[in-house]
Amino acid sequence: MGGFAQSDPSIPQPDDSEFNLFLLALAIAFFSVVIGAIITGSILVTLFLLLVLALVSAGILSAGILVGFYRKSLGAGFRTALLIICSLTGILLGSVCFMLINNIFKIHLTPSTAALAGACSGLLGGFLLGIVLAGIIRIFMNYCRQKLSF
Repeated sequence: MGGFAQSDPSIPQPDDSEFNLFLLALAIAFFSVVIGAIITGSILVTLFLLLVLALVSAGILSAGILVGFYRKSLGAGFRTALLIICSLTGILLGSVCFMLINNIFKIHLTPSTAALAGACSGLLGGFLLGIVLAGIIRIFMNYCRQKLSF
């Protein structure tokens, strides 16, 4: 009676290399997903930090924070920053769109007149959009606050 855990050497043992290949494929897939998630997260964090840097450089975020401190309200600072961002975006998009409309429909305005008219209409549209977005966000936050209260 020899060793109990030993097998008979005359019986061929199954080859285990196929299972090892499967484990290697699973490990490669897992690490590929992890590396992809790390790269995507790094890119998103970098873009967010660049956005914050741009807003601080333009003074938009600083103005929103100062208004919030002055009025002692986080909502007032957020609304101010939102109005400024929407207004500036409206000016830029309004100018570009009105110049395109001038070129497509041949309105015969000078480029500076078309840009100024687009900027004025974009400012008004962006300001109104900012007011509407601030109201929608306020309503949504009140709804969430009501649902989360016990």
